[in-house]
This record gives sequence, structure tokens and C-alpha cells, in this order.
Amino acid sequence: MKLEPNQPKLDLFDMGRAALAAARVAFAGRAFFVSARRLQPDGSWLGPRDATLALVEEDTLANLGGLAGARELGTNAVLCSSASTLVGDVVGVGLRCLVRAPFVAGESVDERRTRLDRLGDLVRRVPGVDGVVPVPVGEAQGLDTLEFFAACRVACPATHLLVDLELLGHKLGQLCLSFGADEILGSITSQRTLRLGANASSNALTRDEAGLLLRASGFTPCERLPEGKVQVL
Repeated sequence: MKLEPNQPKLDLFDMGRAALAAARVAFAGRAFFVSARRLQPDGSWLGPRDATLALVEEDTLANLGGLAGARELGTNAVLCSSASTLVGDVVGVGLRCLVRAPFVAGESVDERRTRLDRLGDLVRRVPGVDGVVPVPVGEAQGLDTLEFFAACRVACPATHLLVDLELLGHKLGQLCLSFGADEILGSITSQRTLRLGANASSNALTRDEAGLLLRASGFTPCERLPEGKVQVL
């Protein structure tokens, strides 16, 4: 984020400590992980077949027959834009509603404040929004990403703040857990292929690894299970 002239410099680590404390208070010291598969525009699925979260992006719905068509294909969660008019419908039919929160490295304080104000307003207007997913526009920038996560926690203090491992990777994702995030989603299975050769850049995790990431940030790890159940590890 770009500071304007004469604007005081933010202490990133103070922001992180405050955001982490707020996340712990909001969810009683628990943090979550969920294995996700993603519905593609052609109706196929990408990700573990036994994933608990069957996610579709709002932009994909038009190719799938809308919300009803996506539900018929097995969707149980929708990732909406922060300017979406579909949020109330998603909540109304009982699907998990996540909101995409885009951010751009180097944007001005005013631009970022506007983004966060809109996000906070949406979450307040639609209490059924269950999570916010920060999404970098372009490549994620480490420190700026951490700052944005901390700012999202301030804007949405009681809403789940999710790390998408496919976007951020497991290393930056773990750091985000110390800056306000309380949930990780990705390709999370009982076993995974070793990160060798063509699989070297994989961001897949085992359930044990996901639990360790959460525990290392001082949380009690919990896995989301089908039918809204949660298993404390």
C-alpha cells in the first residue's frame, strides 16, 4: 500500500499482533482448515474428490445454468465478488457464502480504505456471509499481503478470514495466520505426492500438515467436515 505524503508509517508487526489477537478472540482460539474442490466452467471439478468444500466462483455461474445449475452439480459454497448482488441469494438457499476481497500492491491509502469500507459494509448488511477471501490482483506481494489480511480482520472482526493456498502458497499462507487469518482452504488430503519434479510447486497439504500450520500460529486446529460439522484436532 502506498502512503500519501505526511501520512504516518504503519507498524506492520503491531497490526499483526492486534489482528492475531482479534482472530483468537472471535473464534475462541480455534482456527480451521477445509479441503476444497472447485467447479470449472465446463462442469468438471478440480481438486480432491472427497473435499468437504465444493466451491464455485460467481463469475463461472453463467456457464453452469446459474446458481440452480451449480447446486445440481454438487456445489455447496460460492465465492462472490465484494460488489455482488447474489450474496443474499447464496445465503438464502443455504450455501456457504464467501466473498472475494481483491487487493493491489502499491495502491494508495484512499483506494485501499474504499475497498475495506465496502467489504465491511457488505458483511454487516448480510450477516450470513461466512468468510472473506483476500485475492491479490497479479502476484501476491509478501508484506503487502500480510498488511491487507490484518486490515481485513479489522474491517470484518467476527468473519472467517480465509487463506487460499492455491493463490498464496503454504509459506505465505502460514504467515497470514499470524496477521488475522483463521482458516486455510486448498487441496488438503490424507496423503499427498512428494514435491519433486513436476510436482515441486504443488501447494497441496496433508491434514496433519494443515493442522501443524494452525497450531504453529497458536490456534487449536479444527477440520471442517461435511454437513457443517467440525472436528477439533
